[in-house]
Amino acid sequence: MKTLAAFIVVLKMMESGGDYQSVNSLNFLGAYQFGEAALTDLGFVRYDGDAYDNDYGGGWTGKHGIKSAKQFLASERAQDKAMEEWLGVMWSYIELHKVDRYAWSEVGGEPLTPSGMLAAAHLLGAESLAAYVKSDGRNDLRDPYGTPISTYIRKLNGYEVPFGPRKLASN
Repeated sequence: MKTLAAFIVVLKMMESGGDYQSVNSLNFLGAYQFGEAALTDLGFVRYDGDAYDNDYGGGWTGKHGIKSAKQFLASERAQDKAMEEWLGVMWSYIELHKVDRYAWSEVGGEPLTPSGMLAAAHLLGAESLAAYVKSDGRNDLRDPYGTPISTYIRKLNGYEVPFGPRKLASN
């Protein structure tokens, strides 16, 4: 069944192979590969003037008892809680960019579901998702490792998530 829990597991596997200790070459942290910007938005890290350099220079706030990158990497619980919170934050960004109304439509010949939208926003941000949607899938942006946004949409479409409009029976 394509549950929210299954969505989170698949996303975690795509991001890090499920490794809570993972740190990539761009200094994204943990099983879900959180960067400084996301961890700042979530209240784990203080803003230091550049949330995109991934140096975590503003320091850690102590949220969920986490006071360092080392503690964050050691805490599956904190990382899982962060992902649960992050889904809501990402959906608010999707709404901010006015892409939520495209849920259950076809983009670039593929269906677009709220879970696929969340996955795309996690990979490259809601602004990149908006560019993809508004170009009807032609602006298929890639992350620094070459993964296209469409890959995350396709692989994570169709999961039950508590965000976005519900699919009508006639859809």
